Amino acid sequence: MIYIHSVGLLHLQEGEAIEIKPLLKAETQKVFRRTDRFIQLALLGASRAMKEQTLDEKTGLYMASGQGNLAVFNRLRDQQYIDHQPPKPVDFINSLSNTAGFYVAQHLALLGKNLNLNQQGVVAYMTLLLAQNNLLVDQEKSVLVGGVDELLHPLAFTRKFLGLESQQKMGEGSNWLLLKREEKGALASLVVDAERYTLETLQQKLSGHNSDAIAFSPRLGLQEREILLKASKASRYEYDEAFYETLPLYVLASFVETQQGSLHYVEYFEGDYYLLKVVCLTHS
Repeated sequence: MIYIHSVGLLHLQEGEAIEIKPLLKAETQKVFRRTDRFIQLALLGASRAMKEQTLDEKTGLYMASGQGNLAVFNRLRDQQYIDHQPPKPVDFINSLSNTAGFYVAQHLALLGKNLNLNQQGVVAYMTLLLAQNNLLVDQEKSVLVGGVDELLHPLAFTRKFLGLESQQKMGEGSNWLLLKREEKGALASLVVDAERYTLETLQQKLSGHNSDAIAFSPRLGLQEREILLKASKASRYEYDEAFYETLPLYVLASFVETQQGSLHYVEYFEGDYYLLKVVCLTHS
């Protein structure tokens, strides 16, 4: 078992107009030059997770994203094919896969493993599973896991390539968990179930493993939710389902920050079900 020692949340839904750059400066008292909005989102969420924490410099940094920094890709595309100009140097540098992770590590003075994971579907789950495995085999003493996704317009196109229903509300966020093996000082325990379930096998799993609350991926249909809710005999944990791929990290972090008891979170993608469980140890 591993433990959550700190959380940082930034969750926005479509229509919320927030200027990230001045907010980041106000919260960190720093100016981050040559950054774009995606990097600023990463820095703001990570900073919120670390407000009351002193990190070992060898802490691993695992940053997940559904699509990565697509906004900078779009700018590079326009510069090349519309403006017929070479890419701007800052945009070119910021297009590299782990630039956001570099800025976060530099800001937090981290020298440990720095990984960037991009995947459509269950990227938050896979990143947490990797962190859990590395902690349990003692490859890492602590891991800072973050999920960063920026809202991409036009929304109709974004919903289409993500395979979402046309009425699905969209969002963006930067949500972070500091994970360790040690329980002392932890906010909650975390279990990343390594099994891949069908609807039937997950019913059986939930019926034998009680939890106070259950929450579902926005990709999961209403009928399947009702089946699993009945099997779990848990109360439904309601949260803002403004969708982005790393939304599960927001759900876990918000539950740990605001609730008591335990939560099962059911992730779903292309017919497969995945399970995360947190148990709160303290409540502030």
